[in-house]
Amino acid sequence: MGVLTGIVQVAKEGIFSSLNNVRTYNILGDKFETFFGLSEEEVEEALKYFEMTYEIEEVKKWYDGYKFGNSEVYNPWSIINYLRTKELQAYWVNTSDNALIYDNLKNSTVEVFNNLQTLFEGKEIKKEISPFFTFEELSKFDGIWQLMVYNGYLKISEKISNDEYMIKIPNYEIQTFFKKGFIDKFLVSGKKRKNLKVRM
Repeated sequence: MGVLTGIVQVAKEGIFSSLNNVRTYNILGDKFETFFGLSEEEVEEALKYFEMTYEIEEVKKWYDGYKFGNSEVYNPWSIINYLRTKELQAYWVNTSDNALIYDNLKNSTVEVFNNLQTLFEGKEIKKEISPFFTFEELSKFDGIWQLMVYNGYLKISEKISNDEYMIKIPNYEIQTFFKKGFIDKFLVSGKKRKNLKVRM
């Protein structure tokens, strides 16, 4: 018995052919929702413990917004680094390899970029997010949205029905990623995309 963590489901997809007795729990379910991330109460206790002068709304703006099941949580890696440096800045986005997202965006449709524009304006979009998302589904029309949700770059804000959800950018830390690592790479240079702006 063991625990395997990751972004998307890989079991039974060929590379682990003998791994077939697996229980999968993801961010859409509430089975272990209190075991991931940090609650606001935990963050406030940590800030007080380290005697930091802070405005919880500023910390919330930067690192809160993620949802596991029905629980809204803070990014633990970012909070730990904030406690260490005492500076509000992007920490988590610098630890991730974004090649998979970039590769999928290279061949994205105009509709995908129109949806991104809506997200950059601080709004929500409605998408189908499957609880059984696998790497094979990355090539499908909505694969990029599922990848971004499971990767932590977008959050579930509301469940509409079955696998339909409203999604949005979770916090300011992720907005900085989109502005610095995404806008410059994909949107500024493209004629059809150059007018896209991100709301900061």
